[in-house]
Amino acid sequence: MEAPSMEVFPVGNGDMTLITTKNNKKILIDCYRKSGSDYDYLEERLRDRLNTDKEGRLYVDVFVLTHPDADHITGFDTMFHTGNPDDWSDKSKKIIINEIWSSPRVFRRASVKGANGNNSLCSDAKIFNKEAKRRVELYRETGSINDVGNRIIILSSDEDGKTDDIKPIVADLYTSFTDMSGIGDNSLNTFLLAPADKQDVAENEEELTKNNSSAIIRFDLDNTIYDEEHCYNLPYTHPVIISGDAEVKCWEVLHDKLKATTQLEELAYDVLLAPHHCSWRSLSNDSESKCDDPKLNESAHTALSFANKNALILCSSQDFGEVTPPSQLARGEYEKILKNNNGGKFLAVAEQGKDADGNPNSLIITFTEGKPSKATKAQINGFSKVSNPEAVKKDGKRTYA
Repeated sequence: MEAPSMEVFPVGNGDMTLITTKNNKKILIDCYRKSGSDYDYLEERLRDRLNTDKEGRLYVDVFVLTHPDADHITGFDTMFHTGNPDDWSDKSKKIIINEIWSSPRVFRRASVKGANGNNSLCSDAKIFNKEAKRRVELYRETGSINDVGNRIIILSSDEDGKTDDIKPIVADLYTSFTDMSGIGDNSLNTFLLAPADKQDVAENEEELTKNNSSAIIRFDLDNTIYDEEHCYNLPYTHPVIISGDAEVKCWEVLHDKLKATTQLEELAYDVLLAPHHCSWRSLSNDSESKCDDPKLNESAHTALSFANKNALILCSSQDFGEVTPPSQLARGEYEKILKNNNGGKFLAVAEQGKDADGNPNSLIITFTEGKPSKATKAQINGFSKVSNPEAVKKDGKRTYA
């Protein structure tokens, strides 16, 4: 049993983040792998991190899709097996997904016409959506969360009652939902913060963009540290917030909802992956380029300000420059938040240098000594695959009463 960690892969203005719990469960949030051999190293790096089941298949315990924009789902078909897991091919060697976490709301809203044509689905998103629907229909047929490779958890109910018949696999907003999952990891708690109801994030159908429907999840990673002075283990929980491309309206609604129910403490974090690749539009309604003095949205800014002591804010994006995102203005605001919360740091994936083969390094965070820290070179070298043939047991389905 090791300390939990997270790895943010260097995918430019995209997202692919791997969380590893102290029980060695692997949770991948989004994926972005462009086509072509120049990006083979990304897939190889991911595969090197994963465990192998007793059939010799690499797998992730959970794949989370925050929303189906191309820069969050490209490469899905290349890397992952879909369909019946028994049909997995040794020839393709694709990665098995034990369980999917996704919201139908983001796909429902992707079908809305308008929004300047920004809601269309790429081919990988359509393949993912087909796989999610297959798993939902299997649950409807069996009334069970089913075996690995067939499981799914729905992140918030679908609109117009479309998920009312499958409530045991539907996670409610502003609640913990790990217990309904088949991941079976008592060192992990997950809390669903979005996507919000459509009437909260949009005044008309054309505003229902995928960004305003991004899932926002807090992952609470438990860890223990041995206290040599007192000779016992000290428990620590590290909250990590990941939010895809959630824009300012999402954070404004989230803040106001949780304030009304006195739950603002649910927004506290040790690590925040800056939303929308450190976009200014997650903090403000004003255009950075078109306004002489763009103002912060106070509710959204406050929602993103609950940094714990020694917190880290991470940025998955291209290099900072003239083109946004990432926004230097937004970075400045995040750095102010961290300065006000004692000892925090802002870390950009694009600023992590290159490996011996000339490929961009990932940004790896470990949770030791009661705080998150950027991994050392020695720790990075230790992030290789450890085969775990007993990790998947196909006998004994987890079922619901």
